[in-house]
Amino acid sequence: MAAAGALERSFLELSGAERERPRHFREFTVCGAGTAGAAAGTVKYTESAGGFCYVESGTLLSVTRNRFIHWKTSGDTLELVEESLDINLLNNAVRLKFQNCSLLPGGVHVSETQNHVIILILTNQTVHRLLLPHPSRMYRSELVVESQMQSIFTDVGKVDFRDPCNYQLIPAVPGLPPNSTASAAWLSSDGEALFALPSAAGGIFILKLPPYDIPGMASVVELKQSSVMQRLLVGWMPTAIRGDQGSSDRPLSLAVHCVENDAFIFALCQDHKLRMWSYKDQMCLMVANILEYVPVKKDLQLTAGTGHKLRLAYSPAMGLYLGIYMHAPKRGQFCIFQLVSAENNHYSLDHISSLFTSQETLIDFALTSTDIWALWHDAENQTVVKYINFEHNVAGQWNPVFMQPLPEEEIIIRDDQDPRVSNAKVLHKGVVYSDY
Repeated sequence: MAAAGALERSFLELSGAERERPRHFREFTVCGAGTAGAAAGTVKYTESAGGFCYVESGTLLSVTRNRFIHWKTSGDTLELVEESLDINLLNNAVRLKFQNCSLLPGGVHVSETQNHVIILILTNQTVHRLLLPHPSRMYRSELVVESQMQSIFTDVGKVDFRDPCNYQLIPAVPGLPPNSTASAAWLSSDGEALFALPSAAGGIFILKLPPYDIPGMASVVELKQSSVMQRLLVGWMPTAIRGDQGSSDRPLSLAVHCVENDAFIFALCQDHKLRMWSYKDQMCLMVANILEYVPVKKDLQLTAGTGHKLRLAYSPAMGLYLGIYMHAPKRGQFCIFQLVSAENNHYSLDHISSLFTSQETLIDFALTSTDIWALWHDAENQTVVKYINFEHNVAGQWNPVFMQPLPEEEIIIRDDQDPRVSNAKVLHKGVVYSDY
């Protein structure tokens, strides 16, 4: 019965999108002015991946029903794919190679507006805004009856990636760590594209591109822990913009939550503290020591943090949740908090739960308003996916997610096998049959 109960709380991956045939990627090279002097191979970042689900993906008559985008980055290459579970999307896979640059891990952010899908991209030297038509603007009929249609990536070859309105070199600002991997990006309510990068002094640099349809120049803003804002115009390089904080304050993981006409920027730092800024007010509103929620913290107090991760989840009913993974040798801990606001811009954290891990190596995790979904490598270096309800799981039991293996490149048929049966089994893989 215990096993049956566990299985009831498990998930099975269903391969709705085609994985059996080789995907045809159209390749484009993004040449950034001013990056020719650097070599992409000089900086090595880990591979990363992500996904985006359209707001109306669950709406029956929407053109974006059961439609989503996923991507992965490796070195100087970004692969973008748009999928639909209902129709065939044409020209739906593109491979962008950023010349002399390396994609930052987690440096791809997708948003949708009424007219556009906007992809914000960060490399170690540049930031980019990729403006694509929204699917609802590509078709006149609200009810889609065709079996195939064009993807939003169809006309990506017409994009001018060197348009200064949608592309900018990251300026050589003092205090900007050259090899940092943390980043975040978002769209403001006015249509500005904003990119957040960590400061060596424990603050945040914000690079802003003006709205795509309004002329203007890019600018950089530094958010300091002291709540003092310093504005830097691109191309102007001041000689001394330093805070009083040490390098141990450097952010390891960044996340952004947009609220009305403001954005809250969260940074999980090397000193094991969480900091929160208001972009609108240019102020640091909160500092919380996460070690207060770690039982065994003596070793962590003496060393700078590495491997800490921060994720956000928002629920209109419950508010903003923060998921923090505190990395330590041979063990790890998830801390879940809820952001609590008071008067006069005062904020605090309400501790919801702590979950401990010690067996696998965490690769990445996602947070919802109820669960943690985590991707691990086990002792055999195999990929494992698990999830857990962080509020109503007293036993701390992680539930398995059964993943479908990637299809074999070749189907091997023995002499004593019927080819029709073997091929049918491959076509219906994942469906249980008693006999043929």
